[in-house]
Amino acid sequence: MSHSSNEFEVIVAGGGIAGAAIALFLSHLNTRVTIIESRPCRPSTAEGGILMIGSNGMNVLQGLGLAEKLLQRESGLQVSHITIMDGSGGLIGRVPQGCVERHGFASTAILRWDIHEVLLDDVDQKGLDMRWNSRIESVDEFDDSVLVRWIEAGEKKEKEVDLLIGADGIWSTTRPSMYRCLGLEAPKPRYSGLVGVGFILSIDTVPGLSEFLTLEQPVVMVQSRLGFVGMMRYDKAGKKVGWWTTHEASERSREEWKVPKEQMFRELRERYSKSAFPVPQLIQASEESSEQPFVWPVYEVEKLGNWHSKRVVLIGDAAHAMPPHSGQGASQALEDAAYLAYLIRQHLDQHSNSTRGSTATVLHSLLDTFQKERQPRVDDIVDEANRRGDTKRETSQIGMFIRKWMMKILILFMSQKWMDGWFGYKVPGIDEWSALRSAAR
Repeated sequence: MSHSSNEFEVIVAGGGIAGAAIALFLSHLNTRVTIIESRPCRPSTAEGGILMIGSNGMNVLQGLGLAEKLLQRESGLQVSHITIMDGSGGLIGRVPQGCVERHGFASTAILRWDIHEVLLDDVDQKGLDMRWNSRIESVDEFDDSVLVRWIEAGEKKEKEVDLLIGADGIWSTTRPSMYRCLGLEAPKPRYSGLVGVGFILSIDTVPGLSEFLTLEQPVVMVQSRLGFVGMMRYDKAGKKVGWWTTHEASERSREEWKVPKEQMFRELRERYSKSAFPVPQLIQASEESSEQPFVWPVYEVEKLGNWHSKRVVLIGDAAHAMPPHSGQGASQALEDAAYLAYLIRQHLDQHSNSTRGSTATVLHSLLDTFQKERQPRVDDIVDEANRRGDTKRETSQIGMFIRKWMMKILILFMSQKWMDGWFGYKVPGIDEWSALRSAAR
């Protein structure tokens, strides 16, 4: 491999939250980064749903110097607790979500689009090489490099680099390429049996909703026998509410999920007809709206034995598809990005005179450390997410009674301290990036 400079060259497959974050961290090091993103161009309007980014995720954004920028946007409310109710409107309990005093930040209810926009603004400001309308085609590994081939706007491209980072989500094209390098077949996503349907409304379309969802109680989740309904305020002006349901459904093809809106809401009305305010009212208001719902069947990938080969590594949902039930998907992707960047930073500091063509043994050891240190934490969160997902499946009246009281007892013991393992976690070295950012100015 011939090198034109002493920079450590990286291709990042995927320009979503994980991909943009790892590229931004690496931009503060002696690296040259190219981002390969399949979408045709940067989205110009809000897309995607609402999510919770935990205190731990906010601390990663703080490491990039972007937490305050995110909190200054119109979208984004701090959430210290989630209120859990049953289908008849009875209180089950309130689950802590991190707090400023203990964890530096509370969790934040926000549009996924806003997180991505803040990251992409910084990508543009730093002039990083972002290749839109591009998709990884194949990978060949050598001792001193990895050859990456991709299609960019219909044109074949290729480049030899030191490292390929697959941050291209659950439907990753990097994952099967990496597994082929290992001589193995990559696990494929499989349908979990659950589907999500979501909608965004003006809060005043449902009379009384603004008194039910308040700044003190911005997120309410309803556990019922036939499914789960969540709702949250997420904009500072208090004009919008996002709501969604997760319930069991048979697997369908991509086209079959595109059922007529009338049919979808008829099914939802029947499913939640006996639920207390405001569930039936949210369904009715959404059905009467001219907008279309978001529909996302929940897919999962079995736990991977390999997150990396010699010079290819997976992060975020490409490595560990995070079920949405934990509210930790974006935060774990950010943690992956920050920790991998930390290890690369240490590697470059220790091998400052030979950064290019890093030996396969040294790099393999680095990637081994990444998987060894990250996977136990991620697996624990995935397991908890799956347990939560199981509570959204249909059950009998007796099953719902037992489920409700088990939740009540568990929540009684929860405190902000109880949640330290999730929200109090800080990626090693995360507070050191501010000095690197200052030095680069």
